[in-house]
Amino acid sequence: MNSILNSSNNFSKLFLLGVFVPLFLFILPIQAQTIYSIDNVPSPKEKGQDFFVSNPDGIIRESTVAMLDSISIDIEKHTGSEYTIVIVNDYQSDDDFQFALDLFKKWGIGKANVNNGLLLFIAKEKRQYRFISGYGMETIFPDAYLKRVGEKYLVPNFKNEDYDLGLILASEFIAKILKSPDSIKELESLMPEATPFFSWKNPNFKNSILVTGFFLLLYVYIHIVASRLKVKKQKLKPIAPFFYGLGCMGLLMFISVFIFAFIFENLEEVYQVKNIPYFLFVFWGLVLWMKIHDSQDAISKGYVDEQEKGNALRKFAGLAFLPSVVAPLALFNMGGITFRLNKNKNRFLPPDSSGNWERIKRTSNKAETNKYLNKGQLKEEKIKSRKYEIWTNKQSNEVKLIPWDINKKLFECPKCHFYTLEKNKENVIEKATYSSTGKAERIDDCENCDYVLVHDTYVLPKLVRSSSSGSGSSGSGGSSGGGGGSFGGGSSGGGGAGGRW
Repeated sequence: MNSILNSSNNFSKLFLLGVFVPLFLFILPIQAQTIYSIDNVPSPKEKGQDFFVSNPDGIIRESTVAMLDSISIDIEKHTGSEYTIVIVNDYQSDDDFQFALDLFKKWGIGKANVNNGLLLFIAKEKRQYRFISGYGMETIFPDAYLKRVGEKYLVPNFKNEDYDLGLILASEFIAKILKSPDSIKELESLMPEATPFFSWKNPNFKNSILVTGFFLLLYVYIHIVASRLKVKKQKLKPIAPFFYGLGCMGLLMFISVFIFAFIFENLEEVYQVKNIPYFLFVFWGLVLWMKIHDSQDAISKGYVDEQEKGNALRKFAGLAFLPSVVAPLALFNMGGITFRLNKNKNRFLPPDSSGNWERIKRTSNKAETNKYLNKGQLKEEKIKSRKYEIWTNKQSNEVKLIPWDINKKLFECPKCHFYTLEKNKENVIEKATYSSTGKAERIDDCENCDYVLVHDTYVLPKLVRSSSSGSGSSGSGGSSGGGGGSFGGGSSGGGGAGGRW
């Protein structure tokens, strides 16, 4: 019996160890990660004067830290400048510029009399890097070049999670420039100024011209096609679709700023010069869509007869399909035309196969077709209850009217028997005001005759004045002080550059 109890106790202990030890090991790393504030980022100077790298989360190897420290020591020895690196997992802000600037000022990086400090701050989890340079450093290493250093050395290596290599390459380049007798000349030779945008040597400009030219050709093509298919009296708008597309693009970019800034947090990556050809592709795609839509509308409005309209739209859809592929929203127009043609595929078939039926074509002269319709049928067409296809028999002179485009919201009137009855219509007898109620009735009302059926009457509630209120303001402030370590007491006005990867 004792052996059974002992076995049971041992099993319980093993079970508890098996459950809680892995759980503890899983939770421990999560609890150990620090979200840094300005006050608890460890200064490298806490370890001594010859330390310039703060790597509290161990993101880069110690051998890399030692190499970077030696680069910074060499920079200080030859130039007097202080180059400091801080790399952490995360920090208590979304503004890397302000955080890095506050850290720079707190530590006082650079010599006080010349303000020649340079800080490189990296937040791994937020995928951000930020250079902050002192006043004196801005003339030695301009912001534009710091940005290019980040894009050339940091971003591609950080994307591959090779933080060690990215920092080493960037730091070696910075050291080479700072130690050069003529840093600006050295920068221009090692990082020549980018080719001006408006130059055929710039691929972004060349691609932008190609995209614009391609879409302009399609735009002119659609205009020519529509001009040949529309009736002469109907006018096309040669320029208006451009402004429609411009408005759509403006709205799209306005929305995209919020999406890329607050959801994907990569606004800087999206809105770059290298992406201009893609923006132009979207813009001209919208313009072409508007041109196709406007052309379809002009063709459709120009024809009175439904069969002639369908034939013209069929030709337009066939000729405009390929251009609509590069303006995807225009595919909805193509789909709408196809749906319309399928809906009317049996519309123009004669009442029987005798071959004696002739369809009466609709023209702008309504008197020619109205003579086949009575007053009630004309009313049905006027209120768009239905549209009649008119067929006459060449031998017997019989006239047949076949209804199409039937509006299911209008019903047959029990008195005149035309489909002109609107059911459950609200008829206001007395309007409600802010001081008194009103009165209304629910009726069935015929648009063609005097038939009215009252279902019930009811009270309309008093009008309520809309009210809006909103007030309040908030403000916050804070201060931080103290600067440990033995940096030189330099200052910065916010110069530098940053980015994401």
